[in-house]
Amino acid sequence: MRSFYRPDHRRHSLHSWGGALILGLPVLFADVALAETTGSFYLGHSHTGDSDIRVTQPGTGSDATFRNVSWRSESFKNPVYYGFRITHFLEERPEWGIGFDYTHDKVYAKTGRLALVEGTWNGVPVNEIAPIDRRVQSFGISHGVNLLGVNLYRRWMYRTDSTYSRGRWQPYIGAGLTYYLLHPENVVNGQNNEEGYKGGGFGYQMLAGLHYGLTPALGVFVEAKYNSGKVAVGTAGGRAETELNCSQLLAGASVLF
Repeated sequence: MRSFYRPDHRRHSLHSWGGALILGLPVLFADVALAETTGSFYLGHSHTGDSDIRVTQPGTGSDATFRNVSWRSESFKNPVYYGFRITHFLEERPEWGIGFDYTHDKVYAKTGRLALVEGTWNGVPVNEIAPIDRRVQSFGISHGVNLLGVNLYRRWMYRTDSTYSRGRWQPYIGAGLTYYLLHPENVVNGQNNEEGYKGGGFGYQMLAGLHYGLTPALGVFVEAKYNSGKVAVGTAGGRAETELNCSQLLAGASVLF
């Protein structure tokens, strides 16, 4: 069976350049003529859909996929789900904006459950339904599924007057690209692994919400957001790959700079 684990220096280079690009994009727009700059902070709840996890340990002859693994997020346990963003709305087209969005989430695989396991484990072919923790004792990204995103926003402005020139009610939608900065912790084949923060891959997000102005400078909002991406993390003597499909409900406050 072809080994899943192959050092790919081009991929690591792509992660480095991709992260730098997303972090630097807001700076590129700093000199554009802008009508509004807002800063926002939010809290919320995240749900991650089931997905496959492929785990490889070349040294033990293991290369197997665990099908339809369930996840828990524990959004309200420390560290809680939170995020912040900076958004710029254009002067000539105030309904359009661009912004940088950071979200801190976390996920834990439910390794106590059964899953179909396919591939090779410890050099032996395997194709069975078995408890995940027979082979993967724990698998989490709990110090951060950190998403760095650059989004494009479209808003609609209602209840405009002399005080709220952009409208007191603002429904909006948005979409953009994300980059995953991950901090995984796992135990595979009884071998513990805990790494620092590393780039995990690219993804995308979509969102829709409603903003309400409490004052001309201060507002509150509610929002539904979805993001998805295929990510890779290290394990002891190998690596793992999975797809994170996360739906979030959040609420926050914004201030006009």
